[in-house]
Amino acid sequence: MACGRARTVPVNGLDLALAEWGEDGRPLLLLLHSLAAHGHWWDWTAPRWAPRWRVVALDFRGHGASAHVVPAAYTFDDYAADVVGALDRLGAGRVVLVGHSLGGYVAALVAARHPARVPAVVIADMLSQWTEAHASMAQRQASRPPREFPAAAAAGAAFKLVPPDTRATPEMLRHLGEAGVRRAPSGAWQLAFDRAVFLHPPVDPWPVLPRVACPALVIHGGASGLMDRAAAERVAAAIPRGTARTLPGAHHHLVLDAPEAFVAVVDGWLAEAVTAPG
Repeated sequence: MACGRARTVPVNGLDLALAEWGEDGRPLLLLLHSLAAHGHWWDWTAPRWAPRWRVVALDFRGHGASAHVVPAAYTFDDYAADVVGALDRLGAGRVVLVGHSLGGYVAALVAARHPARVPAVVIADMLSQWTEAHASMAQRQASRPPREFPAAAAAGAAFKLVPPDTRATPEMLRHLGEAGVRRAPSGAWQLAFDRAVFLHPPVDPWPVLPRVACPALVIHGGASGLMDRAAAERVAAAIPRGTARTLPGAHHHLVLDAPEAFVAVVDGWLAEAVTAPG
């Protein structure tokens, strides 16, 4: 699998990992992954944008190749501050943000707080409410001991998505598992995310969404169990310049299920949104 150019940047006292595609000097597209994921989730979409954009996929703190935080500091405010810090390190003034799930929430926060820097934002299959069931699941996930593997290939062979529904191929899942591991002190391999990332505050985007001034695309998977059409429309309606779109047949992990269609929908919307008056 051809991945982006890897590098690390110091941000807010942490080393954050990112991958880059395309050439410097082009408009910047920053890709933000979901909870307990990593920047390689974008390996099938980013190359499709690279001929026209400078594309950067960031590993959030506690995820992928980025630093873990002790004691844990994994709030949405922390993630948003890291995004802004990474942009400063990249020398980026304005940036189009594309975020999936957790990344969509963080993208909305950054767009609301830094309107001069974000001309457009894409929010993909974001959880828009927080229930007791979500809180219980988060506690269970955080308390599970990390699973260890004898080699990165073994992690790839065992890798599964949460939620599990997907159209991604076995080869794609294997790549995500192999690319998202790190060496433990024991010498074994573990999935790279810090399990404390599940202990984030309750999800509550509703105070934030009305403050997103730029055009916003809210796109969900037609078969997603986390964001259905009604939820996508409600989120889009809360944003002054929001638009809802459905990716037919895709589940929650829509950037894996239908990368070509996802890019096409985003490109079509951007062509209208960035040229529209106002």
